[in-house]
Amino acid sequence: MPKKLDYSFPKNFLWGTATSSHQIEGGTLNDWTIWEPGNIADNSISGIACDSFRRFKEDIALAKKLNNNAYRFSIEWSRLEPRPNYFDNKVLAVYQAMIDECLRQKIEPIVTLYHFTVPIWFAEAGGWENPAAPQAFNNYVTYLAHNLKNLKFWCTINEPGLYAFNAYGQGVWPPQRFGLSPWWKALNNLIKAHRLAYQTIHLTNKRCLVGIANNSQAFEPASPNFIARQLSTWSKFWVNDHFFKKTANCHDYIGLNYYFHNSIGPGKKPKITWRNDMGWEINPQGFYQVLIDAKKYNLPIYILENGLADAQDINRQKFIEEHLIMVHRAIQNGAPIKGYFHWSLLDNFEWKWGFTPKFGLYEVDRQSLQRRPRQSSRFYAKVCKNNGF
Repeated sequence: MPKKLDYSFPKNFLWGTATSSHQIEGGTLNDWTIWEPGNIADNSISGIACDSFRRFKEDIALAKKLNNNAYRFSIEWSRLEPRPNYFDNKVLAVYQAMIDECLRQKIEPIVTLYHFTVPIWFAEAGGWENPAAPQAFNNYVTYLAHNLKNLKFWCTINEPGLYAFNAYGQGVWPPQRFGLSPWWKALNNLIKAHRLAYQTIHLTNKRCLVGIANNSQAFEPASPNFIARQLSTWSKFWVNDHFFKKTANCHDYIGLNYYFHNSIGPGKKPKITWRNDMGWEINPQGFYQVLIDAKKYNLPIYILENGLADAQDINRQKFIEEHLIMVHRAIQNGAPIKGYFHWSLLDNFEWKWGFTPKFGLYEVDRQSLQRRPRQSSRFYAKVCKNNGF
């Protein structure tokens, strides 16, 4: 008799992995490619990254070996529209081939249209501070909506709140704008861009599913202190809820990425006992809080990213187990969670940190670009195959 599963998941649950174009395909005519020299922690540049623009069949085959029935990847805007209103049909053909290859392998593609990088021409025109930015983005979306075939799941923007804060509030990502005004302009233009994109995509395909991937974080007050409680509530609203509320009725699902737990306000902070290689706290209980809170939207929930930097692969299996226990618990308590995507399929270019952080279920040799499965990938493959563990 087969071993009884302690944690079984609903029928037709999506088990996947996630990537993004710049991180695995490398730099092109975008703002990050220009910004990277001198600004990356390990002094690397993205180059061709994992060369996945050419090796996409190999990478989709790796997802298949993990028994994934879904794969999230993104389209590089600057490849497709290298100058305003000029769309490269050869590039479109490659991204269409990625979708087709996924479907051939019985893998549901979830395609992100914007994952942090913008074309150089867009950046030079003022980036997301430019009042014309939402329409410029929508021109790109319109082209895709009319030309991409057989795509059910669309993710318009990855982590819009986090991106606006890092690029236009803190100024630690390109274009390194700093202050309340640039942050507010960029955030509101991203809100407008999603609204427009949602409408545009549904004009061509009423039955597809359109959403975003939000970097949703767990917040709790560091003490019962009134200020701590208020700061925690305020932080939770701005990070987890603001974008969704400002784009109400423009989501067919709730897309969540989870990495961060935060103890907020005055009071003694709890000692952090589990961190990843980047020093980020690992807190599965916070994941549960985020998932239960998302029930209020009354929409299907897809966990579009969740993972850790773990070069030695010491903690990844435990991380997956403990986070999936929280997913299972949330489902048992009424959260309509329909899928889980581990970040990431491959070691990749991790933005301002370069190639040093290792998030991949598959290790990538930086010289040969050979992909090698980590031990934890075998565990995740069993979970996906058995629809539980």
